[in-house]
Amino acid sequence: MDNPMVSVIMPAYNAEKYIGESIESVIGQTYTNWELIIVDDGSTDKTSEIIKQYQVNNNRVFYIYQENARQGYAKNNGIKHSKGSYIAFIDADDLWLCHKLEICINEIQNGKYDLVFTDCLLFEDRLPYDISTLKNMGVTSAIWQGKKAILAFLHYNRIPNLTVLVKKDSLLKAGSFTNKQAAEEYEMWLKLLANGASFKALNTPLALYRLHTQSVTATDRHATFELIQIIKEFGIKHPAFKARTLEIVNEKLRHWLYHGSYKSTKNLRMLISGLYPPLQTLFYKAISLVLPFDICKKVIIRLI
Repeated sequence: MDNPMVSVIMPAYNAEKYIGESIESVIGQTYTNWELIIVDDGSTDKTSEIIKQYQVNNNRVFYIYQENARQGYAKNNGIKHSKGSYIAFIDADDLWLCHKLEICINEIQNGKYDLVFTDCLLFEDRLPYDISTLKNMGVTSAIWQGKKAILAFLHYNRIPNLTVLVKKDSLLKAGSFTNKQAAEEYEMWLKLLANGASFKALNTPLALYRLHTQSVTATDRHATFELIQIIKEFGIKHPAFKARTLEIVNEKLRHWLYHGSYKSTKNLRMLISGLYPPLQTLFYKAISLVLPFDICKKVIIRLI
């Protein structure tokens, strides 16, 4: 087995509070052939100063500045400047356990997979002394490939982004990340599976996901507007899955309309406000076909 370089992409925006810990968790890896590319997405705090301090003592840490363009474009920018044959992702507030890269490299090479991901632990703000007390995401060991994998992933995103190790060639073949907030990686996993990629899931927690009020992840990742759009677009591009995607979209639309936050409802109101009046009527009729009467009434009252 060779010793390939891993390019670690870390998007960062106003991350001064946690980024030092995240960088340290990469530097502390037992697998040492890596480069860390930190893409500063227009930070206005001391993020850049902290990164440059690490650059003084470590020539494997690279800094890229871009005007604020969000995570999808930051990932693309990092990949464009990467030298490694494998890509890993970590946000500027998350952490890796020290064997993360070593275990993932061994797994992806021995099994000849395109992508490996693992379970991760959840913690709030500060890491406790004993991480064995932390809850995990619940990832189960499995191999995902082909139609069965696509159907499973259309139902929900099974991959914690901070645990991913993926072949760069496979990633480039799938195309660029889009800029859908908190969902751009999910869209990428679907594109990879549609291209025939194979995924290996490990139930071993090798990363730590930080929960805090500024976290990018949406409160309900299974029913956001962006996820609904991704699933709908996938069905259009891949007709073999169109019937199933319509079923899933209906399920998630019902959930989103009923449980969505004020902001989500406001976004939907903005979407329909510019419609020609007859089209607005059709929209409300469509809702009435999808939702029970009492829920439909509640949704329309919130939208008006």
